[in-house]
Amino acid sequence: MPTIFVNPDDFAELLGEELDQEKLVEQLALAKAEFKGLDEEGRYRVELNDTNRPDLWTAAGIARQLRCVQGRRRHYRFFEGEAEGSIEVQAAMRELRPYVGAFMVRGLNVTETCLQQIIQTQEKLAENFGHHRRDLAIGVYRLDKISFPIHYRAQDPESHSYVPLGMEEPMLLSQILKRHPKGVEYQAILAGKAQVPLLVDEAGLTLSMPPIINSREVGEVQPGDSDLFVEATGTDIFSLVLALNIMACDLADRGGIISRVLTRYPYDTPLGRELTTPLQLDRTLQVSADEFSRLIGVECTPTEVANGLEQYGCDVVVNGQVLEVHPPPTRLDYLHAVDAVEDYAISRGYGSFSPKMPQDFSPGSSDALSVLEDKVRDHMVGLGYEEIISNILVSRAQVADRMNMADTKLVEISNQVNENHAVLRNAVLPSLLKVETHSATAAYPHRIFEVGEVAVFDPQAAHGSRTELHLAVMVAHREANLSEIHTDIDFLFFQLNEELHLREDKHASFLPGRMARVLGSKGEPIGVLGELAPEVLERWEITVPVVAWEMNVGALLGGEL
Repeated sequence: MPTIFVNPDDFAELLGEELDQEKLVEQLALAKAEFKGLDEEGRYRVELNDTNRPDLWTAAGIARQLRCVQGRRRHYRFFEGEAEGSIEVQAAMRELRPYVGAFMVRGLNVTETCLQQIIQTQEKLAENFGHHRRDLAIGVYRLDKISFPIHYRAQDPESHSYVPLGMEEPMLLSQILKRHPKGVEYQAILAGKAQVPLLVDEAGLTLSMPPIINSREVGEVQPGDSDLFVEATGTDIFSLVLALNIMACDLADRGGIISRVLTRYPYDTPLGRELTTPLQLDRTLQVSADEFSRLIGVECTPTEVANGLEQYGCDVVVNGQVLEVHPPPTRLDYLHAVDAVEDYAISRGYGSFSPKMPQDFSPGSSDALSVLEDKVRDHMVGLGYEEIISNILVSRAQVADRMNMADTKLVEISNQVNENHAVLRNAVLPSLLKVETHSATAAYPHRIFEVGEVAVFDPQAAHGSRTELHLAVMVAHREANLSEIHTDIDFLFFQLNEELHLREDKHASFLPGRMARVLGSKGEPIGVLGELAPEVLERWEITVPVVAWEMNVGALLGGEL
């Protein structure tokens, strides 16, 4: 979980009051945070318990949430109005690092503490929320040195130089990647690219090479500065907008005046070809008061719920028994009615609920599928395979495009926050291949497996999909072949007292003539077995042959979960 360090005096100023330690511990619970003592500099050490709330990963964010609970909520007006500056995006950036956005802040009193908090927020958002700058990186600059419009372009790393932060002399972009500490740390993000991203202003002044390092001339913000330019680049436009919203609200809470910036794209984006940031993203939910009552376990009136949610930072419109809930602009985690219910419960206070002891007693036992799942794991480990555990939420490219199955119907997240978590996987094998992509330097052979849930698109099912428990197994080395993995699946079926039946077939992910269907007891297909096609391996950047099998374990007991 993210941990931040908070200056007590700075926090008191942001909150508008001083809290003793006992009161601080109590209040932090309202922001899903825990007080972990003081560090050697006397700062609060605060651990955040919600990875879906990056708006709370800052001192200003925690103070903002607590002020809302205390009835001192602030409404931000800078999400409307015309842009003051612009960024022009080059077409080549679509394949390199496609998204960029920014805003300006003026009249900010940049003290040493304020600067430390800005840097901490940058790092937490980029490292945690932005997956080590791969999906999101943020830069802060001195506004008075910048001439608009700014240009976001692709650059030959051997043909441009500037003085990066921490250095005294100009360096080529290629030299920065090889010799600068930040270049060494993050060069893998740009590995294999013939060009690199570059931000320059209208006068030709270099701002930065995203997501690596700012220029010293314009990117070295110091105490005493007051006017700043904040930009973000990345691969997920919604994460980028959210990060800019959080930064803008934080700096506004510190006294800054925010101005919006327009970004013009020569290609389509999920938010159009012109994007003005900060931007209020719509994550409105329609929830009935009965749903609150059902999930919380106590009777809730629409008025009570509306007051509680507004006290937690949301805007609420009551239409009879239905509440239209609008989360604040610093949040994108409203995906389901449960999110609104949870916020109401926190605002109301968990201490307001009376505990109720269960009235019935019933003995428990292991679920039959869980018992089978454990047996499968034990046998696979016994065969010399290593187990992995991966996410069920993945990108569409992972389970469709890279598997040579672009037209596959998938269970999609309608209000996704991140493109890397846009669909529910319909197979486990792509998760194994993702691991293999990053394992080229490990000694061969690679023998890995996973037993995990998948969601299969099925219009005939109650919710349009069904959940299955799958086993996926993969072997990768220079001599890998179908016979090798066939022996292992034969052994597993024998140990499970099942008969193995195979039928030659075709599958887009596998080599023709080297693929078979695994059949169930009634002759129905329950899995696939084969050697992966060269085009699939190429898309995964895997350079050795791979054989794999995947099957629905639940089918051995009668189907879905």
